[in-house]
Amino acid sequence: MSGSLDKEEQAALMDREIYDLALQQPEGLDADFLKVALPNYPLEVAVNGVNRLLKAGRLELMQVGTRILYRGVHASELERMSGLTGDERLVYKHIENSGNEGIWVRTLKQKTNLLQGVITRCLKGLEQKALIKSIKSVKHPTRKLYMMIDLSPSTDITGGPWYTDQEMDTDFIEQLASQCYKYIYIQSYPRAMPRGVYSANHMAYPKSSVIHRHISENGITNVALSVEHIEELLTMLVYDGKIERLAPAFEMDMGGAGGGRSLGAKPKTDWMYRALRVTDKDSPLTDIPCGRCPVYDRCSDTGAITPSKCEYLKTWLSF
Repeated sequence: MSGSLDKEEQAALMDREIYDLALQQPEGLDADFLKVALPNYPLEVAVNGVNRLLKAGRLELMQVGTRILYRGVHASELERMSGLTGDERLVYKHIENSGNEGIWVRTLKQKTNLLQGVITRCLKGLEQKALIKSIKSVKHPTRKLYMMIDLSPSTDITGGPWYTDQEMDTDFIEQLASQCYKYIYIQSYPRAMPRGVYSANHMAYPKSSVIHRHISENGITNVALSVEHIEELLTMLVYDGKIERLAPAFEMDMGGAGGGRSLGAKPKTDWMYRALRVTDKDSPLTDIPCGRCPVYDRCSDTGAITPSKCEYLKTWLSF
């Protein structure tokens, strides 16, 4: 009897060691790893321990390429899954693996090979146990996706800050873009000479990070925005013809945005942004050089700057 008890104790000790090793390897471990980590045990003894842990649900089997791996299941996860049926466990694991992207019912059916009625019953049971939740995607509004209850959907699913209840918030986008444009405009022209322009070597135009800081620090919105979100608004303003991108000085010296002389992948350009003056399209001053002249305020009938001496006006009149 004592001999049998010793074997049980040895098996329990073996299971504990394997389980602890598995928890320390979140990506999973294989038989070769166990062979090195447990040199005092024959491989077949370790394999028996793995089988016992698999049967108890403390290890789960994974396949990565051609490798068979074993992943340790934490006690909290074991507790959550303790009251689930086999089908519910299968559905639960696929939903868990989908992360914050969620998984569609049709995809679940393909991955589990379960009947639609069985999947529907499993989903209902998992929702009642508060283990999963259903969400909708802005890309596919008619699809219901399922994900873990404690996860937040990715921005690809929610649409990020530009969407409210799966609908694009155009008012919010326009108001925020307007604030960006106003800030850029103020930084684009000399305050002492509103109709003037900065010299060609002026490099103090705002970048996206500066505009992001302005929006955040001034409490313009209570929605959390990243620099990438601000860059999306700036791209929209560029396409609307309200601002233009300017490459930093060092990139222009290198032969263009991104550094033309560099090898391999081009680094991301940290653009500066300059506002374009918006004029009345119905005004004849929109087309003639005088309407856009940076020295308009110094132009007169006499002196160094006059209409009769203006090369731009002569070229325009020649058309």
